Amino acid sequence: MPIHIHQIKESFFNALEGREWMPFDDYLEWALYDSVIGYYTQKKLRVGKSEDSDFYTSTSLQSSVWGQLLIQASCSLLSHGHPDEFVFVEIAAEPGESSLGNLPHPFQAIKTIRLGDPFNIPEKAIVFSNEWLDAQPFKRFRFDPMAKKWGEIGVTWQEGKWMEVILPSQAETLDLTSTFPQKLNIAYTVDWPTGAENALDELFRKPWRGLFITFDYGLDRERILNDFPDGTGRAYLRHQLNHDILADPGSKDITCHLCWNEVREQLELAAFTNIELQSQESFFMRHAPRKIQEIIENKSSPVKEVRALKELIHPQHLGQKFQVLHGWR
Repeated sequence: MPIHIHQIKESFFNALEGREWMPFDDYLEWALYDSVIGYYTQKKLRVGKSEDSDFYTSTSLQSSVWGQLLIQASCSLLSHGHPDEFVFVEIAAEPGESSLGNLPHPFQAIKTIRLGDPFNIPEKAIVFSNEWLDAQPFKRFRFDPMAKKWGEIGVTWQEGKWMEVILPSQAETLDLTSTFPQKLNIAYTVDWPTGAENALDELFRKPWRGLFITFDYGLDRERILNDFPDGTGRAYLRHQLNHDILADPGSKDITCHLCWNEVREQLELAAFTNIELQSQESFFMRHAPRKIQEIIENKSSPVKEVRALKELIHPQHLGQKFQVLHGWR
């Protein structure tokens, strides 16, 4: 049942805690994860190809191919030890879903961490996520071409709707935006994935060792700061792209591109080695070639498996839409 607008407004003002506004990332934390109206906390169909869902990803394919490719790729990337020494940990799977499902596997065990579960990682683990990082809140900054300075964007309720406001300058804002371009002639917007950085910090502080693999979409720093004047933040509802992020909170997915340079640096600081970024197509072609060959050459392979394989690795489908970053420590 849709949440009534009065409930949404009441929840928003409770989240304000007496303030006139909240930072953009606080607004997104509320819109996505609030216990009352949050998009990810509601019992609804979010992921899949159904008309009732909002977006689909590699896990949406009704086939075991995704899991089979993940198993072989994970095993091929283990720098030390045998697969049966490691627990395969999937972060942020949808309720009732698991990438490996009931497939036979060589790992010590499979562990799935969903929203609200304790964030415990076994000592030796293969930590895997698919579109976990892009689901985190992000900060929004905008350059004022007249004042020649960056300002942080916040959100308030005015004139019967949620609106953006420029927040008072803070040391944290000045520190982050000091590395942004300073000689712009337009009101350039940057959506910076601070939530993803915080999530990785929490994950990497934990004393586990093994393999980290994340599938997501992102850009390098220079493209974020020079090629997207309106920012990379966007929303999805019923498979339609929506740039009005503030409207109808709780009803749609909100996301922005990761900055791959920053993610790579976080892995390096956390003592990861053998760090590599590839397209999803290149990743599976390099690390799961035998499984790909087996599916293609096996004349008894179900049609849906061959179709799923093509969608996962074809450059015009998911093969180039997603990138894969992995590293070992």
